Amino acid sequence: MKSRTKRADKRLYLPFLLYALMLAYVIYGLFKTQLLEREQHLTLLDHLLGRSIFEKGLRGSIYSIDGVKLAWSERVPVLSLKFLDEKTEGKIKKILAEEQIAVLKNTGEVQVAWEQAFLLRNEGFETKLREIRRSYGFVYHLVGNVNIDGDGISGLELVYNDILKGRAGLIYEIKSPGGRYRQSVIQTQPEDGLDLQTTIHFGLQKFISELLMTESTPSVAIVSEVKTGNILAMVSFPFPDFDMNGIDNVTWKKVLNDPLKPLLNRAISSTYPPGSIFKVVPAIAQMLYGNPAHVVQCNGIFQYRDSRGRITGRYKDWYLSGHGLVNLKKALRVSCNVYFYQVGLELGIDRMLRVAKALKLGEKTGVNLPGEVSGTLPDPEWKLKNIGERWYPGDTILYSIGQGFISLTPLQMLTLYNTIANRGVRTKPKLVVNEEIKEEPINLGLSDDAWETIIDGLTEVTTIPGDPANAGTASKAFKGFPIRVAGKTGTAQVGKHTTHAWFVGFAPAESPKYSVLVLVENGGSGGEVAAPLARKIFDYMLREGLFTENADGRQNKKEENK
Repeated sequence: MKSRTKRADKRLYLPFLLYALMLAYVIYGLFKTQLLEREQHLTLLDHLLGRSIFEKGLRGSIYSIDGVKLAWSERVPVLSLKFLDEKTEGKIKKILAEEQIAVLKNTGEVQVAWEQAFLLRNEGFETKLREIRRSYGFVYHLVGNVNIDGDGISGLELVYNDILKGRAGLIYEIKSPGGRYRQSVIQTQPEDGLDLQTTIHFGLQKFISELLMTESTPSVAIVSEVKTGNILAMVSFPFPDFDMNGIDNVTWKKVLNDPLKPLLNRAISSTYPPGSIFKVVPAIAQMLYGNPAHVVQCNGIFQYRDSRGRITGRYKDWYLSGHGLVNLKKALRVSCNVYFYQVGLELGIDRMLRVAKALKLGEKTGVNLPGEVSGTLPDPEWKLKNIGERWYPGDTILYSIGQGFISLTPLQMLTLYNTIANRGVRTKPKLVVNEEIKEEPINLGLSDDAWETIIDGLTEVTTIPGDPANAGTASKAFKGFPIRVAGKTGTAQVGKHTTHAWFVGFAPAESPKYSVLVLVENGGSGGEVAAPLARKIFDYMLREGLFTENADGRQNKKEENK
């Protein structure tokens, strides 16, 4: 009986013992969790209730010399939805436009206005901020654009990417168990990228862009400071007519496949036969190695005779009636082909090549833009290697007027005329303020008087009126312009009935400050097409006060834009 009672008592205490053990285990577990493993569990809790966010500083802005933003970044609210059901669409239809909803359906996200972002948050939708890069289509060839990650992929955006891009900062956010974020801890402060100051004059760039659009044909116009090499404007038409940052794939492919190639910077990435604007090269060679006082009778056609006296080639002048007696200055003024045919043969290809190479033609100018090409400055060795033929006298004849196999970039030709304006000092073209001015004296051995002779001949191109036999080829275009311009027209043959129109010049002729180049592809005559466009550019620069004084010394006053 007693044994049964003892067994019953044991069964009675057993549950209490189990409860005591369980309680002890719980207490131990709490002790272990709260004290022994506290740091470990806090770390796990923070991982579950927190998140790390990398916030990138804004990309730096690119400015023009006249203080206008050419490219800049801003943060805008973006709505992202992976799935859009009928109920959700019904809510956002009250806030977003149909176009925005269409973009959201196609891409999964859409940019919204700040007011829309506020209304969306009230409806329970979360928006996030995203950096958007802005620019203008007509500065694309200079500024370039960025990719989806915000890194530069062309133009100055690419060249100065490391300077412009913002530095990322780390923000750690902790949320409550209910899901709301209650605390943000900035661990690393984001830094905005540095700004970039260019030499580009926004007003001039915009004016030239609109001017070339009126021609509706591929063309180039460049304006630079003669002494510094600063490029004030560089327009390659056509150019994209919209901001190239953030475009969709369909638009990108459309622009890429455009037969007019609006993404091509023709100023540095395309080469052309320079035609008559190249005649300054044999003119300089004539001053160095020939007879500067040489006079030629131009009857409109030059007949080349071989060593036996036989006529083996006839080469026409652009003015078939002929220019009469022509010296070096007049040859530049009227662009007499017959004069340069004969001078070229007398000098020979080697001497003309020596001058052209000394002037750095056929080499990249070194402008700080991607995509520059060197062009072709042919010689007998080049022709044998690439054409498989030896060099003929006819090649020398064509070379002397900038035709044949020679092909150079517009920026190379502008740099050549800057060198002439500087009396033999070459300056590298540049696009960024404070970039080192690289001057390189061209050791040709040409005297000051010889440089003056060349510049006087170029000045007569724009200042001497008269009949076609004697007038400067750009005299009509520059009639009445108050500043003396030294320049040269060119009409470069590219097909049986097709010519490129050129003009390049600098002003004031006596003390050069600015240079202007215009090229119109398949445009016709340089004097009739390119020179008038250059005159309009000079007119704009004069109106805006870019020239400090007129030829007679009177000060120009910059007009106030109100």
